[in-house]
Amino acid sequence: MEDHKLSRNKVWILDGVDLDHSKEIEIYKENNIDYLLSNEETLEEDLERFGKDADVIVVEAGIKIDETLLDKLSACKGIVAFGTGFDHIDVQAAKERNIQVGHLNYCSEEVSDHTLSLILTLLRRLSHYNKDLKSGIFNPMLEKPIHRFSAVTVGILGFGRIAQNVAKRLKPFGFNIIVHDEYVDESVFEELGVTKVSLEQLLTQSNLITLHVPLTNETRNLLNEENMRKLPKDAIIVNTCRGEIIDEDALVRLIKEGHISAAGLDVFHTEPPNTDSELFKLDEIIVSPHAAYYSIESVEEMQTQAAESAIRMIEGKKPLFPVN
Repeated sequence: MEDHKLSRNKVWILDGVDLDHSKEIEIYKENNIDYLLSNEETLEEDLERFGKDADVIVVEAGIKIDETLLDKLSACKGIVAFGTGFDHIDVQAAKERNIQVGHLNYCSEEVSDHTLSLILTLLRRLSHYNKDLKSGIFNPMLEKPIHRFSAVTVGILGFGRIAQNVAKRLKPFGFNIIVHDEYVDESVFEELGVTKVSLEQLLTQSNLITLHVPLTNETRNLLNEENMRKLPKDAIIVNTCRGEIIDEDALVRLIKEGHISAAGLDVFHTEPPNTDSELFKLDEIIVSPHAAYYSIESVEEMQTQAAESAIRMIEGKKPLFPVN
C-alpha cells in the first residue's frame, strides 16, 4: 500500500491483483492530487482514513463496488473502472447517487492479437504437437481433426471494437466468418465482409466460436451445456472477454465426451482461478492468466487514461469514456 500527504483532491485506487499504477501515481503527484493504493485486505481500514473523503475511485475488476460501499463514499464524484469491463461496479446505484462512472479504451490491439493467437494455435493443434514431440512422438497424423482454414467457419459472438479487429485479422487467412450481434448497425457487417446470423445459426454452424460480449444478465452463462451441445462436433471455443459467459463445468464435461475438441481461455469465473480444478488438467484447454490486454504499451496507456479520467471528474467534467 502506498500513501501520500494530504492535498485538496483525493483519488483512491482499489486493486485486488497488484497491477502496475506507477505511471498513474506519477500523474497524480504532478497535479498535486493525494492518492492511496489499497487492496482487499486494507480496504475497510483505508475506507475510514481516506476512501470516504476521496473525490474519485479507480477500481480494478477484482474489487466490487456495490450499494453498501457507495453509501460510504460521501465525497465521491466519479468512479473509473481500471479496465474495459465495468461489471464489477453497480452502475445504476452510482447513477442514483449522482456518481459518474467511466471505463478505459486501451487494449483493442492486444486482445485482438491474443484472440488470433489462440485461434491459430488451437486450429493447428500446436500445443499438442509440442507436447507429443517433446515426449518422443514424431507423428503429424496423430492430432486430428485439422482442417485447412478455408474449410473452417469461425463464429464471432458480439461485434464491438475488439471483435471487429479480430474479424479484420482473420479475413486474410480465408476463414468463413459469421457473426451474431443484435446491437450493431447492418452497415458494419457489410463493410467488414462478414455474414450476420442468428444466435442459433452461430451455434450450429461455427467450427470455432470466439466470444466478445460484455458480462450482463443476458450474456451470463450464455454458453451453457445446452448451447454448447448445439455446436458442431469437434468445435473449438475461445474466450477473451469474461469468464462467466461459459459454464466451466459443462465445458469440461463436453471436452471429456469429445463433443468439444479444444478451448482457449484467458478469463475465468474466479480470478485468480483454482488451478487444481479439472479445467486446468485437460490438455485440450489452453489457458492464459487474463493476459490478453497486456503489452508494455497498453499498460502505460491504461494508467494514463485512468489518471486523465480521474482528473477530469475532479474538475467536474465527464470521464474520457463514460458509462452512465
